[in-house]
Amino acid sequence: MRIVRRLLAVLLALALAMAGCAAMAEEALPTQWDLTEIYADVDAWQADYDRVMELIPQHESYRGTLNTAQGIYDYFQFAYMGELTRLQNRLYLYAYLGYVLDPADPTFNALMTKINALTSEEAQYSAFVDPEIYSLPLETRQEIFADPLLEPFAYAMRRYLDPDHEPLSEEANSVLAILSPTLGQAENLFNTLDGMEVPDPMITMPDGTEVELTDELYSQIVYSDEYDREFKALCNQTLLEKPVPYINMFAALLEMNVSENWAIAQINGYESSREAALDASDVDLAVYDMVIEAARQGAADYQRYLNAHKRGLGLEEQYPFDTVTYISDYAVEEIPYEDAVEQVREVLSVLGEEYLAHYDALVSGGYLEVYPTDTNVAGAYTYTIGDEFPPHVMLNYMGYDIDVDTLAHEMGHAVYEWYAVENQNAVNAHPTNFTHEVASTTNELLYYSYMMEHAATEDERLYYLENMLIMFSQSLFTQALYAEFEDAMYQTVEAGGSLDAEALSDLWAGLFQEYRGDAVVAFPNARYAWAETSHFYYYSYYVYQYATSVAYAASICERITSGEEGAVEDYLDFLKLGASQSPAELLAVAGVDPLDAETYQRALDFFGGLVDEYERLVDAKLEAE
Repeated sequence: MRIVRRLLAVLLALALAMAGCAAMAEEALPTQWDLTEIYADVDAWQADYDRVMELIPQHESYRGTLNTAQGIYDYFQFAYMGELTRLQNRLYLYAYLGYVLDPADPTFNALMTKINALTSEEAQYSAFVDPEIYSLPLETRQEIFADPLLEPFAYAMRRYLDPDHEPLSEEANSVLAILSPTLGQAENLFNTLDGMEVPDPMITMPDGTEVELTDELYSQIVYSDEYDREFKALCNQTLLEKPVPYINMFAALLEMNVSENWAIAQINGYESSREAALDASDVDLAVYDMVIEAARQGAADYQRYLNAHKRGLGLEEQYPFDTVTYISDYAVEEIPYEDAVEQVREVLSVLGEEYLAHYDALVSGGYLEVYPTDTNVAGAYTYTIGDEFPPHVMLNYMGYDIDVDTLAHEMGHAVYEWYAVENQNAVNAHPTNFTHEVASTTNELLYYSYMMEHAATEDERLYYLENMLIMFSQSLFTQALYAEFEDAMYQTVEAGGSLDAEALSDLWAGLFQEYRGDAVVAFPNARYAWAETSHFYYYSYYVYQYATSVAYAASICERITSGEEGAVEDYLDFLKLGASQSPAELLAVAGVDPLDAETYQRALDFFGGLVDEYERLVDAKLEAE
């Protein structure tokens, strides 16, 4: 998922809400983005690009003026809140959405290349800004930033008051700006290698036909009752073989990304890549260790759940693909997208009419790319930039019940962004991923809690409980495991070592053994699965946020579902604050303290309670049989 900035006026949401569900039921919902709403064609895009290239040199006109509150305010208006930013946002939105619809499209690849050139150009012109402001004595800076004129931007500008911060020189900033188009290539190379160059393996289906075993087909097979366990095992082993011939290339790409992030961290004066990554989101370093420690503490309950699942299936050995097989006999037919929209809407009604108005406006406005195509980038995510257009959501919806959960998740991101934009200025309307994942995960927990509460039978309740346990454990335990793996990679490179494919594979297999114990047995090539974990190539120290998000969302969900007075209002206030305060301060509004060990214990207690209920329902089902 990728998030950046703003949306439409609330009037649109309210107007759509007045039409309500009835209007959505009467007309088919739009299911594709319409990029012509952004630009009629590439020529129109190019005209704005040319205009931006004319505006960028105006950064230079502010040189020498950043020594007063008015001067800094005027610069911020130009650089972040005026025509320049509006056009840049529009240019990037069009280019990026076109790219993710088809990464091989040469037109949008060319536009993305131009965007990179534009970004580099601007960074060179603005390289003087930080050095000029930091050249002022601390006392002068404190006086300037105390001016009421700059008060709305106080949190975003806090770094200028840090007495220990040593900014880069203008020359160093210029060098980084020149190099910027060459950075981040590990992501592009990974997408090319994994998505285009590494062939999908062939598999012989039970009817004798030989087909490519794509990720989509594999998901259909393992979630289906049409195929026996032996065939699912064959598919699992076949898919695990896919990256093995290229494993050294994947390791080299990881080292490329890790080394680049470590170099940038050092250039900016950080002692580690982890410190640089968490500081970018203003997250205390202790949080990383606290969530991993919590996951380690909860591993016993995780294994208790996995063993109950194995017992319920009557297995002597449980493989990873078995963990998505349901013990419940409750069957969910393919869910039409329109039904999914209504179902999620009903779940989120607990958050009030205002929240639903935003939800309705998004799903009715053509801002969701719903179905997978042969060219779409895989996965689901939300993308927003600027205040001119709403968030755009990529779903790749296939009609499984897990896709309904995905819709709830992504709408958590999208509505959060809407609230932030409505209630904050452009500088503060950028919730970090650290808090964004809390909003999306809260929606998921609300979804499964609702479905369990409204289950007509014990078997249906068991079905949704299984889904909730899968979601919770994959978020907390699996992502904490990934976070440990990622941290070990960075520590290796930072100590002067290199990333060896076999050493990485040993580490990966060892961590899975420690977290899952003997409850799950993996096939030999599962040790290479790190190679296709895209977040390791895209970001630096990102995955831990999935673990923290479910830990914090558990508290928020419990407050809301228990009917605690003020819980919904507190949560909506949190959403409306955007990025106007530190993540810890924002989460405090929602009743969560990320630096309190009790927060993580509540999450473990929440999970432990789910496992208790799961064991009860599994044992009751076995006794009944």
